[in-house]
Amino acid sequence: MSTDDAQFLRACGLLLLWSEGYVEPVTPPPTPLHVAAQQLLGLTLQERRVGANTWQEWFSGLGLAAAGEWQEIADWLVETGHLDPDQGMLFMGPEAERKYGGIHYRDLMAVFTADPQVVILHGREEIGSVDPMVLQRKVDGPRLLTLDGRAWQVNYVDWKRHRAYVEPSANAADSKWSSMPQPEGYALSDATRRVLLGATPAGVLLSKRALTKLDELRKEYSHRVLDGSTVLVREPNGRLRWWTWAGARANAVLVAGLLDVAPELLDESRAYNNWQIGLRGDTTTPALAEAMRQIVLLLKDEAPRLLPQVDDRALRTLKFAELLPALLAVSTLAERSSDHAGASAVAERPVASV
Repeated sequence: MSTDDAQFLRACGLLLLWSEGYVEPVTPPPTPLHVAAQQLLGLTLQERRVGANTWQEWFSGLGLAAAGEWQEIADWLVETGHLDPDQGMLFMGPEAERKYGGIHYRDLMAVFTADPQVVILHGREEIGSVDPMVLQRKVDGPRLLTLDGRAWQVNYVDWKRHRAYVEPSANAADSKWSSMPQPEGYALSDATRRVLLGATPAGVLLSKRALTKLDELRKEYSHRVLDGSTVLVREPNGRLRWWTWAGARANAVLVAGLLDVAPELLDESRAYNNWQIGLRGDTTTPALAEAMRQIVLLLKDEAPRLLPQVDDRALRTLKFAELLPALLAVSTLAERSSDHAGASAVAERPVASV
């Protein structure tokens, strides 16, 4: 059951994909370097000791990390005391025993963690929950959310307990869609765009109430969707929004691209959600189109260069992040928050303005 307009549109997008026979591809998360580190410790625990120069043979062809990354991880584990070298062999180190030794290394054996949703609390009152990606990205100034119809400022995130504490804010958080409680993939956000453009799920009987609501939303968003183009819109609150309909992870890559080639186009908050990106009020359509031309080239030739910025404290959401050097841990989390293919598809579209 959809409880607001955003959920209703999302449900229509899902029905459209279903009617088209779309099946979401099952793909493993990219660059599982934290799993590589866990596997190396697990191997050492299993064998009691491994050769400092031969342990790589165990992981030949596994594809968790490149050869250089494997070695960087091993060196880090030795440096931090998770592995203990002695006479050409590697043993479980004191730091690994301290962190994981309890209950027969149970915590080291499980790669998966509990439900990652972060609960949002105002005092003891639960406001809602959001995907950790909402809180992982770096921001300048206060971090704002829109939940339960209100703007909230995030004061503290307890990553270990998956809780965030907020207080009411007088600053509106971008728009009524800006809270991005659940990041969507490109296919779903694009299907929502196509529904607003007039596509109707085949074989689905919508109630009169649903049809009326869908007609209202199509009129409301008619200036934010164009067939074959993204749209630059000045909203009623005076803010400039680039409606990409790309999904949060693709938009995260586009923001990273703008930070690389044209940071002057982004507003101070660097805010984005599943459907749009906030830009400076003086951004012009030609300037944005030129930035997209450069980003398309980067995505073709240097895609790894365009990764979202993540808050270092958010690394606590990545299990075994402490087993990686800082730069590898940050890049691993950033890769998992990225959709380069979706970003490329959007960046190649013309930019229109309303």
